[in-house]
Amino acid sequence: MSTEEWISVELYCRHEELDADFVRSLADRGLIELVVRQEETFISAEQLPHMERLMRLHVDLDINLEGLEAISHLLERVDRMQQEMRAMEQRLRLYEDEGMD
Repeated sequence: MSTEEWISVELYCRHEELDADFVRSLADRGLIELVVRQEETFISAEQLPHMERLMRLHVDLDINLEGLEAISHLLERVDRMQQEMRAMEQRLRLYEDEGMD
């Protein structure tokens, strides 16, 4: 485990003034992934933007865990659909380019 890739949940929560139980609740619901090493819990740096988005929704808009779960699921679906649209647009451009020859 590289120290550049993982951040201590305890330090993160202290820095963000966030309850560690909230972070564990997100992990219990599968919204983030935590790793425990030598009795310390870590979150990957890659997940921080998603974690921060969930934290803002919870704190700023007072959205409960069930709401965060629903929002996260919908955002994932939107992201997948956008990726599919980009792939279809690329394929369409290929067909359009072939038709011009």
